[in-house]
Amino acid sequence: MIKNILVKTDDPKNIKFYLKISGKVKEIVRITPRTVNLTGAPGQTLSEVVTIEPEHGDELKILGMTLKLNKQIKAELIKPGQGEKKWQVKVSCYSDRPDHFYDRIILTTDNPNKSHLKIGVYAIFEKAVPMKTSDFKDGNK
Repeated sequence: MIKNILVKTDDPKNIKFYLKISGKVKEIVRITPRTVNLTGAPGQTLSEVVTIEPEHGDELKILGMTLKLNKQIKAELIKPGQGEKKWQVKVSCYSDRPDHFYDRIILTTDNPNKSHLKIGVYAIFEKAVPMKTSDFKDGNK
C-alpha cells in the first residue's frame, strides 16, 4: 500500500511538502462474503452464512454484535467449535410483500488494531414476473 501525506509547516522555505509512505498491510481477519446480498420472492426466508477467520493463526474473540437500522434483518453469532478459530454469522431476512432492506452488522472484537468489523446486508424481495413463451428462444433461455 502507498499513501501520500501532505505536511504543512511554518518553515517559509518549505510551507508544505508530501511524505510518501509505503509498506505491506497485514490482514488481521478475513470476512467471507464481505457483503451479504439476499434476493428472493415475498414469503421466502432468505439467509446466508458469513465466515470470520483470523489471519496468520491469530486469536480473535467477538465480544458483541449489533444491527443498526432494520428489524426485518436478523443475525445470529455462532462461536467457533472446539479447536477452531472461525466465527460465523447467520444472516436472515423475511418479508411477506415486495420490499428491500439494508442494514450493517457491527462486530466488536478484542483486537485493539481491529476493534470493529462491519458487514453490509442487502435484502430484496421482488414479485416473480411470469415470462412469456415468446421470451424463450428454442425453448432454452
